[in-house]
Amino acid sequence: MTLTAILPTLRASLPDPVDPTLWPAHTEPTTGDVLVAAVSMVRLAELAGTPCVHTAEQAPPRYRPPTWTPGEVSVAVASVLRVRRPRTGVVLLELDAVLPRFAVLDQVRLIGRVSTAAPTGTYVLTPCAGAEDGPFHRLPAPLPADVREGDLLCFPCVAAIRHRDVVVPVRAEVVR
Repeated sequence: MTLTAILPTLRASLPDPVDPTLWPAHTEPTTGDVLVAAVSMVRLAELAGTPCVHTAEQAPPRYRPPTWTPGEVSVAVASVLRVRRPRTGVVLLELDAVLPRFAVLDQVRLIGRVSTAAPTGTYVLTPCAGAEDGPFHRLPAPLPADVREGDLLCFPCVAAIRHRDVVVPVRAEVVR
């Protein structure tokens, strides 16, 4: 439990901490953004649209062997398409991206705006499930309770992923 989780009003002046071993090297959190090797994830989403992926060098482990060489890891940015609140304290999100297999969901961050709302249990619907209310994943890290449509979510991936790994597949329909 972090200080910003206990006192959410501190998020306006103090960024939520990140685990440096799970994010790429040279990752710097701010109150409303994440900078990866001096690249703003908010600005990347503005330029490239969402979902988008940024690949960078892996951060060194705490105890690195002499033969260690850095690999590539990625950061994905997705936009919230729909928010439902079925009961108090539970938020159901629908994203414009597929959650990749290598996503570290306990490090998910709200970027693009600063929220001082208390954290709440958050679930993400898988967009390519096929059913209207397909399978959903509980996010280990709670997001602020005031998450809304259009918000940006940023999360690291422990392997290099491509844009096609996070894009929702489009199914063509034959019309006769």
